[in-house]
Amino acid sequence: MTSKRRIVLLTDCLADLAGGAEKQIHELAKGLDKTKFEVFVVSLDCWGQAPRQVIESTGSQLQIFRVKRVYGISGLRQGLRFFHFLRDNRIDALVTYHFSSDLWGTAWARLAGVKTIISNRRDMGFWRRVPHILAYRMINRFVDTIVVVSQSIKAMVIKEEGFDAQRIKVIYNGVHNSAGTSPGDRATLLGVKPDDVVLMHVANLKPIKGHEFLLRALPTIVRNNPRVKLFLVGKDASDGKLQRLVQELNISDQVKFLGKRDDVGALVLAADICLLPSLSEGMSNAILEYMAAGKPTIATRVGGTPELIRDGQEGLLVEKANTAELEQALRRLIDDKPRRLSMGQAALRKVKAEFSMLAMIRSYERLLDGRS
Repeated sequence: MTSKRRIVLLTDCLADLAGGAEKQIHELAKGLDKTKFEVFVVSLDCWGQAPRQVIESTGSQLQIFRVKRVYGISGLRQGLRFFHFLRDNRIDALVTYHFSSDLWGTAWARLAGVKTIISNRRDMGFWRRVPHILAYRMINRFVDTIVVVSQSIKAMVIKEEGFDAQRIKVIYNGVHNSAGTSPGDRATLLGVKPDDVVLMHVANLKPIKGHEFLLRALPTIVRNNPRVKLFLVGKDASDGKLQRLVQELNISDQVKFLGKRDDVGALVLAADICLLPSLSEGMSNAILEYMAAGKPTIATRVGGTPELIRDGQEGLLVEKANTAELEQALRRLIDDKPRRLSMGQAALRKVKAEFSMLAMIRSYERLLDGRS
């Protein structure tokens, strides 16, 4: 009988497991075959909303290395701890997520003699500057494989980082099917009437998620169709800017801010149309959840989104920062319920066939086994 392979999943922060890379890390840790893999989830800092029992209920172990700055004293001190942790636990493979973990983790893992180092790229690098790219080019010489979550990101990594295309692996994010779950009573959940058209946008309130352009597309729509109601789900990182914009546009009766919620799945199931007008995306977990709920999506043609949504089939695609196109797309679906239902069913079929959580986990297992 062969021994288990010991795997570390390293990320900058585990503060929230509800979305983003943190959610995918949690699902991967939970899903990896524990008869083959011993899994350690490691965070460089925050983990307040991801308590130990949540991580360790997956059959994994949680370790925290409180690194304030990877180039500072804490980076060196915690790096030495991490070095000994890797050596003492005879870690076979390190999988890194996010910039600090990619650099810091790769360097210490190579010093510790970890045989396999896998680095993730999960967005289109809207935050990158020249120093970030140069740092990646330097550290990539110690990386065996880069995992990307879309073909668009793969092309970016080849162009910007000069990484060998043969050593880049596309593994799409996975999602659980939720379409069979009852959405519950919309009136109780959202306070809407049976004939209201519910629009749902799930994303923290940050400029990159394009809320402003969506809000500016609404006034003429709701003047002609007051049945339309928009619900914004996510933590407010705009300091009230979007709430003030809603008041200025005189659409307060049609727009509701729900804040951060634990029942996002139920909210999405209650929607008629889902939206993600982002200015940049890698591979959106929100869109995957929309599709798994059998909902049509209006989204921007950025990053990996066109790999999820084919324009006119699973939803509608518009150009980023284009209020007029958003308004036109909304009009096309608000008044066409059969089309909405048809697109939602197409989305559900596609997500089941191509983006299941099991498919994502099995792809990682093959990669970690050296079978890629």
